Amino acid sequence: MMEANMAGNEKKPTISDIARKSGVSIATVSRVLRGSDYPVKSEVRERVTEIARQMEYKPNIFSQMLRGSSSREIGIIAPSITNPFYAQLISAAEQECLKRGYIPFICSSMGEPQLEMNHLDMLEDRCVAGILLSSMGQGEGIVKRLNELRIPIMLFDQTLDSYEGDGILFDFYQGAYLSTEYLIQCGHRDIVFCSGPINRYSRRAMYEGYKQALKDYNLGISKKKLIGAISEPDTYGEGEYQLGKALGQMLLERDYLPDAIVTINDITAIGVINHLYSEGVQVPHDISIMGFDDISICEMVTPPLSTIHQPAFDTGKLAAKYLLDKIEGQITEPVHITTKPVLVERKSVRKIHRKVRR
Repeated sequence: MMEANMAGNEKKPTISDIARKSGVSIATVSRVLRGSDYPVKSEVRERVTEIARQMEYKPNIFSQMLRGSSSREIGIIAPSITNPFYAQLISAAEQECLKRGYIPFICSSMGEPQLEMNHLDMLEDRCVAGILLSSMGQGEGIVKRLNELRIPIMLFDQTLDSYEGDGILFDFYQGAYLSTEYLIQCGHRDIVFCSGPINRYSRRAMYEGYKQALKDYNLGISKKKLIGAISEPDTYGEGEYQLGKALGQMLLERDYLPDAIVTINDITAIGVINHLYSEGVQVPHDISIMGFDDISICEMVTPPLSTIHQPAFDTGKLAAKYLLDKIEGQITEPVHITTKPVLVERKSVRKIHRKVRR
């Protein structure tokens, strides 16, 4: 009978419905479903729980948060919500928060350190339970600000020089080293590094990894091999594509094209490829290019982009999990995890070391 009634009524069951069916007050149902320590007879607790299950009742965690004495909000600050890599990172963190009854409050810093600081101030004013941060900050100012906060913080993806707090991070140095080494092993010798301003931890680490690979294979290192834009477009997500197009133009303004390019991310690499194509330069026939991140679109572009896989989903999920574990007191020890890069071979790199059959 109850199933028939439920099927004919699209309205979601409420606490009032459960109270009426259980023969107890709304307050009692609320205490049982919230897991309150308020004394309720065991048989009443079991009856309410079973009826809630039968009615497929799902609590409104947003309402619970507003009624609760402590915040259930988790601030998530990332450089972009339009770049597919950060979208995947944020989505994984969001899923983990919701699964455990927390409300994600998502903020985009658009790659601007000052906006990032403003978001931190706002989240502190909201008294959020914790913060997940992929930081674009520079210098000691941001480190000092994080150390002042009395809120649990977990860095993810990006870290900061001299910051010793918790983080689920990525080995950018090794990723760029693998990217450069792969190009060398494919027979390329004149390899340039294409980037926006090298003013954040990830880009500095990547540039050092790139240079170390050249050094280890006895290839020359010079500032001429750094193709870098002085500034970046205002909109961070679309700006990365525009950055790639600008870097592509810089390549064309050189006396000659290099053999290959190491880029800072996939969106930038795609911008480079498309600009070069518009000027009659073919990838990989005329020049090889490596991306970085391994976003889904890498397999959809022409040519499919060879890149370095960075585990965005796993990073977001782990970061949220460990932050919530800290908030709930399940762990107290420091969290320092660094995920490792994986080379992904596709079609944007030409293997020129193979001998041609006569």
